[in-house]
Amino acid sequence: MQQFSDSQRPTPRGRGLESEEEEEEERRPDRPDLAQEQEAALTRDPRTGTVPRERLIEAKAQIDELLELRASQRAIGGSLSAANWTEKGPSNIAGRVRAIMPDPSDATGNKVWAGSVGGGLWKSNNAAGASPTWSKVSDTFANMAISTLAYDPTNTDIMYFGTGEGFGNADAIRGLGIWKSTDHGVTWTQLASTNAISAFYYVNRIVVDKNGWVYAATNTGGLRRSKDQGASWEAVAFSTNSASDVDVNPTDGTVYLTVGNSTTGGGIFRSSTGNSGSFTNLNTLTNSGLPPSGTTLRVELAIAPSNPAQMYALFCSSGAGTPAVTRNTLYGIYRSLDGGNTWQALPKPNDADPGIPDADFTRTQAWYDLAVSVSPTDPNTVFVGAVDIFKTSNGATTNATDVAWQQVTHWYGGFGFQEIHADQHAVVFVSGTHAYFGNDGGVARSTNATATIPTLTHINTGFNITQFYSVAVHPTNTSYFLAGAQDNGTQQFGVLSGTNTQDVIGGDGAFCFIDEDNPQYQFGTYVYSNIYRSSNGGTSFPTTLVADNNGSFINPMEYDSKANALYYAYTTGNLRRTLQATGTPVSASISLVTSSVPAPGVVTHVAVSPNVDNRVYVGTNAGKIFRVDNANTATPTVTPIYTTGPTGVSISGIAIERSAATPDPDQHILATVSNYGVTSVWQTTNGGTSWASAEGNLPDMPVRWVVFDPTGGKRAMLATELGVWTTDDLTAAAVTWQPSNTNLANVRVDMLRIRKNDRIVAAATHGRGVFTSDVFVVNPLPVQLTSFTGQSTDRGVALRWQTASERNTSRFEIERSAGGKPFHVLGRKAAAGTSTTARSYSYVDETVAAGTYAYRLHQLDQDGSATYSPIVTVQVKSSGAAWLSNVYPNPVVQDLTVELAEVVSSGTTVSLSDVQGRVVYQSAATPNTRTIRLRIPSSVRAGTYTLTVRAAGQHATKQVVIQR
Repeated sequence: MQQFSDSQRPTPRGRGLESEEEEEEERRPDRPDLAQEQEAALTRDPRTGTVPRERLIEAKAQIDELLELRASQRAIGGSLSAANWTEKGPSNIAGRVRAIMPDPSDATGNKVWAGSVGGGLWKSNNAAGASPTWSKVSDTFANMAISTLAYDPTNTDIMYFGTGEGFGNADAIRGLGIWKSTDHGVTWTQLASTNAISAFYYVNRIVVDKNGWVYAATNTGGLRRSKDQGASWEAVAFSTNSASDVDVNPTDGTVYLTVGNSTTGGGIFRSSTGNSGSFTNLNTLTNSGLPPSGTTLRVELAIAPSNPAQMYALFCSSGAGTPAVTRNTLYGIYRSLDGGNTWQALPKPNDADPGIPDADFTRTQAWYDLAVSVSPTDPNTVFVGAVDIFKTSNGATTNATDVAWQQVTHWYGGFGFQEIHADQHAVVFVSGTHAYFGNDGGVARSTNATATIPTLTHINTGFNITQFYSVAVHPTNTSYFLAGAQDNGTQQFGVLSGTNTQDVIGGDGAFCFIDEDNPQYQFGTYVYSNIYRSSNGGTSFPTTLVADNNGSFINPMEYDSKANALYYAYTTGNLRRTLQATGTPVSASISLVTSSVPAPGVVTHVAVSPNVDNRVYVGTNAGKIFRVDNANTATPTVTPIYTTGPTGVSISGIAIERSAATPDPDQHILATVSNYGVTSVWQTTNGGTSWASAEGNLPDMPVRWVVFDPTGGKRAMLATELGVWTTDDLTAAAVTWQPSNTNLANVRVDMLRIRKNDRIVAAATHGRGVFTSDVFVVNPLPVQLTSFTGQSTDRGVALRWQTASERNTSRFEIERSAGGKPFHVLGRKAAAGTSTTARSYSYVDETVAAGTYAYRLHQLDQDGSATYSPIVTVQVKSSGAAWLSNVYPNPVVQDLTVELAEVVSSGTTVSLSDVQGRVVYQSAATPNTRTIRLRIPSSVRAGTYTLTVRAAGQHATKQVVIQR
C-alpha cells in the first residue's frame, strides 16, 4: 500500500477528490461535546446522577495491594493476571494535548514536558532536534487527565500538574487534583490537600508567581492559592464558580483571573495582591471596552512577557445580549495596552475553509478549543488557535481594526495551508523564534515563529496517547489491525513501517470490523451509523454501506462474519440490521419492545452468538438484555433474558462462552455494566433464566467490555477504567479479579478482541493506543503434573507429587506461604530432565509450627521458562503442645529455657527456624532431663522464629521472639 507524507495523507475513504470543496465534504470535524455527553451517560452513578471519578483513588489503592499478593495467586499454566502486553502504537499519531511546558533548565527548547488528557505525562529530550522522540514519564497515575503544567520560578526543581479536563460537557473526564514533583520531574506525588476534593476535580490552569505561591484556576472551586507549595489552599475568588484561566504579571505580581466555562458566564478580574475580596471585575469598569456581563462563557488570557501591560483575551459567546452572538462561537478577541483598564476589540480571524464561518474560527467550539499566546520578545506577535492556528505581527497597531491575522495552518492541509491537526488547546513559546502547539493530534513545533507564516511540524514520534474506542483484528495477518480513534479517524496498523499507522476514514473513528472469512472486506465507521466498506483489504474504503445519523454518537454495533450482517443501535427501542454487507446491502429495523418490556431503552451493546447462527444479544441503557433469534429474517424472535437489574444503567459488554452443548449451547453468558455505583459483572449458566453477580472484589469503576478465555469458560478478561482485569475462576463462590496490566498503563480500555487462529488478544485503550497480549495462547508446559499433595505428619508436612512426563525440566522449587504472606523457597529437587514415564518426588517440611500453610511447586525448564503448580493447603496441629511445658523468657535476648512435661531419655534435638523455614540454630539436649537451657548465638538476628523440639518420635513447636 502507498505510504503518505504529512502533506499527502489519504482522504477519509481512501479515494482522490477532484476539488477542495469535495475534500471539505469528505473531511469530517470531530464532535468532542457529543462524545463527552455519551461518556457521561454511560458511566454516571444512577443514584447520584454524577460521574464519581474520585472512586478511582480507592481502585488504584486496591490495584497496588493486589499486585503485592500476585505471586501467591498464580496457578498451574500461569494465571491470566500475569498477562504481559506489547504496545502496538501508533508511534506517529498522538491524541489530545492541553498541557505543554518547556523545561526551565533548558533554554534551547529541546527538553519539553507534555500532558495528555488520557495518556499520562510525557517528556522529550530532543524536541528541537531533527528527529524528536517522546518517552513516557508515567502512565500509572491514579488519574491520567493531565490538563496543565507549571514550575516554581523560585526553585525550578519543583513542578506541578493539574488533572481534569474542565472544558467539556458533563463530568466525563473528571480529575483527581494536583500532583507535585520536588526532583525536577523524576518522581511525582499527589497533593493530599487536593486528593478527591471537589474544588480540584477540574484544574484548568496552574501558575506559580515570583514568591513561589501557587494559583490554580478550577472549574468547581474558582481560584485557589497555596502559599506553602501545595500543603494547604485558600479560596481567593469565586469559590463555587468556574475559573478558566489565571495569569500573573511577572513584574509586579498582579493576578488576572478569567471566569467562565462552557455553561456559566465569563469575565476578567484583576487583583494587585491575589487576596480574597480584592478582585475587580474589569468587564464592568467604565468604558472598559469588554463584552457586557452575561454575554460570554469561557475566557482565555495571555500577558506579553516583554511588556506585561499589553495583554490579549479571547471570549466564548453565551448566546445572550443584543445583538446576540451564537452560543459557543467566538464572541471576540480583545487587546489591552494599559494593564487591563481599557480594551479594544480586534478583528476576528477569517478561516479560508468555507465550512468554518467568517466570524467564528472556532466552528462553534470556543468552549472546547481556544488558545492564545504572546511572544516573549515581541508583544505584537501573537498566536491564536481554535480549529486552526492564526498569527499577527502587529498586535499593537494604533487602530485596532488594522490588526491583521494570517492563517498559518489548516486542519487537513487544504486551501494552500500546511496541515496541522484540528482543535488547538495550547501555544507555548520557548523563545521568540521557537514555539510548541498542543492540539487533538498531539504536539507541533515551529522554529521560525517570527516568520509571517511560520512553518509548523508535528513531532509525535513515540507519543502514543491516541484515544481509541474500538479495535478489529485481522484473522491471519498478525500485524494488521483497524482501530477507531477520537478525532483521529480509523487508523490502519501493519501497513506502514514499524508501529506507524495511517487514517483510512477521517473525523472521529468509531467501531470497525474485518470479515473473518474474507478479510478483503473491512468496515469502518465515522459516527452514528455512517459505515464505510473496503473490498480490497483496506487499500481504500470507497463504498458508503450505511449513511444514517440515528443511534449514539459512537454507535455500538457488531458484525457477523458468517452471515455478512451488521447489527447496530438505532432509535430508542430498536436494533438496526444490514444484511449482505459484502454485497448490495439491505437494511431493516428490529423492535425490542415486548409485552414484558415495553420500554427497552437505547441499545448500548451488541454481541453475536459464537454458537447459534443468526442469534444476536443486545444490551440497553435501561439495564436490559435481549436475545434475538433468527435476526436475519423478517420475523425475528426477541426474548428478554435480563430485566431485573438496576434501572438507569448501561450494558457495556456481553460475552457468550463457546460451546457445543445441546439443545442450546448459549448457557454461560457474562454481562458487564459501565456505570459507577452498581454491580458491574453478571453471569448466567442457564442461558439467562437466572443471573448472579460475578463482581467479587472488583473496585467500583466502569467496566466496558468482557471476553471469555477462548480455551474455556472458567476464566475471563475485562476492559475497565483502570486497565485490564482478569479472573481465573468464574465458578468460585466469590470471584477474585486481578489487575492484569504488565506493560499496560492505568488507562481506560474500551474494547478487547481475540484473533481466533492464535488467540492473541488486542486492547483498544482510550489514551495509550493499542496493545496486544498472548496470555490466551496455549504453550506446551515443561512438566505434565498429575498430582501434588501435602499431609501433616509427625516429622512435619510431607509433600508428594508425580509427573506423567517432563521435557527439558531443570528442577522443582518448593515454596511455602504462612498467614497470607508471600511465598518463599524452602528447598529444591532436581528434575528428570526429559522423561516420558511417570516420576515421583517427595519433600518434608520439618520447620512447621501449628497453623495453616500453603505450598506450591515452581517448575523450571532448562531454558529458563517456568510455571507454577496448583496450591495445596495443609493444617498442622500442635501434636506436642502438652509435652512442651514452658519456654521462657519470651521474648528472649540470649539465654532461653525449655521445660518438658516429662523426662526424655535420649535423642532430643532443639532447633530454631526463620519465617522462610531455614534452620538458623540447632542443638542436642542433655539426656534424662526435663529442662533444656540454650544460649542463642549472636549470629541469630532479632525476629520471630519457630522453636522445634524433637524426641522419642514426637515433636512440638512454639513461636519465639528474639530481641537484640
